[in-house]
Amino acid sequence: MSPRSKQQFKQIRHDRKAAIKEAAIQLFAENGFSGVSISAIASKADVSKGLLYNYFENKEELVKEIVLEGIRQMLVALNFDFQQALTKERFRELIEKNFALLKEQVSYWSLYIAVITQPAVIALVKDEIFQLVGPFLDALSAYYAKRGIKNPEVQSLLLGAVLDGVAIDYMLSPADYPIDDIKNLIIEKFI
Repeated sequence: MSPRSKQQFKQIRHDRKAAIKEAAIQLFAENGFSGVSISAIASKADVSKGLLYNYFENKEELVKEIVLEGIRQMLVALNFDFQQALTKERFRELIEKNFALLKEQVSYWSLYIAVITQPAVIALVKDEIFQLVGPFLDALSAYYAKRGIKNPEVQSLLLGAVLDGVAIDYMLSPADYPIDDIKNLIIEKFI
């Protein structure tokens, strides 16, 4: 048997880290962040506790990476340049992509939302979340200001809250939720 290459070690490391994060998100969603130990995560990921600590310093670092990675994945999937001025057409495209993303990965977003909405988790990541979504909120605020909307920042926060609420409601019962009708109403009311 030949020794492993750097690429093989890199892949093994990537796979183990992914297994740890997958186990953690499931456990955090099922039992709450505070109700899950590092030992439980290691056991579910089928790694030793010591090996888990090679990847993550503590449970807080692990949940932060999970939450922030989810937001980054969403921003990448939206594939949207927030430096360009937001037009009605681009705004509609952004809403359409957001809803398509929800519908494509229901099981992942269900777990993700169950984790991110926990008060202990929010307390750990709120500053980083606002840094990541800041360009989105800035683009919305500029769009609303250009349209003469009173309190454009508040309007932007309202849309963000509506999108978050819709995502949560949709995850509770995807088969029964009128997601396309809601999407069309959001487009009508907010664009």
